[in-house]
Amino acid sequence: MTHDEFEHLRVAHGADVSLWPEPARRRALDLMARDASVADLLAGHAALDARLARAVAAGPAAQDLAAGHRIAARLATLPLPPQGARAPVRWLPSWLLALDLRPAWPSIAALAGMAALGFLAGLNVVHPSLFDPALAPGAHPQVAADLSTIVFEPGPVEESAL
Repeated sequence: MTHDEFEHLRVAHGADVSLWPEPARRRALDLMARDASVADLLAGHAALDARLARAVAAGPAAQDLAAGHRIAARLATLPLPPQGARAPVRWLPSWLLALDLRPAWPSIAALAGMAALGFLAGLNVVHPSLFDPALAPGAHPQVAADLSTIVFEPGPVEESAL
């Protein structure tokens, strides 16, 4: 067992080695027998664990409980704010509110975004000779660059590619 493994087990299972899983406990005891610094480190963490356990077992202080009761009593006396479930969309007709289309709006926005992205991905930067009337009939224009070349090219795009 290495020191890092020991520290990982100490954080995961606490400083009490007797509570560790059996194979890890045996290896940890072997490491502590070989290296006294590990045992000293574990003793320091055991003292910290004991202090934390005493603090948790003692429970909250009386003044903390009293402050909590005062806050809860004050909150119980306050009126609730008005609860208008459809307050932001009151101007819409009731039949439209009954459709409850609001949850679909994020999906519609995502679909519109994907359509726009598909349109942009489909665009090609075509060589200017496409618009040249002297282009031989039946000749196919060469695509100089497409959007993916412009976006994903590791180096700078040359002017001739555009």
